[in-house]
Amino acid sequence: MSSSKEWFLRKSPEGEVFGPITLEDLKSWVAESKISPMDKVSSDAQQSWIRTPMVPELQMDWLIDMPDNTLYGPTSVSTIQEFLARGEIDENVNVINTLDRSSGRLAEQTFYSDSPHSIRGAKTTLRGPQWPQTAEHSQQDAATQRRLIWLEKQVMELQHQLGMAELYQQSLKAQFREATGRDPL
Repeated sequence: MSSSKEWFLRKSPEGEVFGPITLEDLKSWVAESKISPMDKVSSDAQQSWIRTPMVPELQMDWLIDMPDNTLYGPTSVSTIQEFLARGEIDENVNVINTLDRSSGRLAEQTFYSDSPHSIRGAKTTLRGPQWPQTAEHSQQDAATQRRLIWLEKQVMELQHQLGMAELYQQSLKAQFREATGRDPL
């Protein structure tokens, strides 16, 4: 599929359409975990739609064996990393690469060490010599850790909502340009 085409994205389940956009925009949205495996894209002026994992350039090549024994995907490495940062999965979940049909624990994957859990997170934030390990502090640490995990999940959800609002804004701008022939103020 050519990258010079104009693309449209239809979000599932709402059915809201964004575009026209470039393939580079779609790749960026995948990298920001704004596109799900159920979303669809069109590169032929909305005549036909295909699910986003069917576009090889988007690299949505992974299935996640979720803790509830359902499969999620195919999805991107960035979405796996977001699930990990949110605490929805851990390093013990199995992931399947749909390209080469290999599977294994998330911790065994090459991208695992670059995942957000190793950069920031409630579990890593509280480690280190600055936190005494007395019984009293352990209770406070556990409460603080639970609060930090909750706050991180809230931040991730708000980031996702902000991303969706940005997509909507871009769609409205494109509609305005199409209707008026000029950029909005």
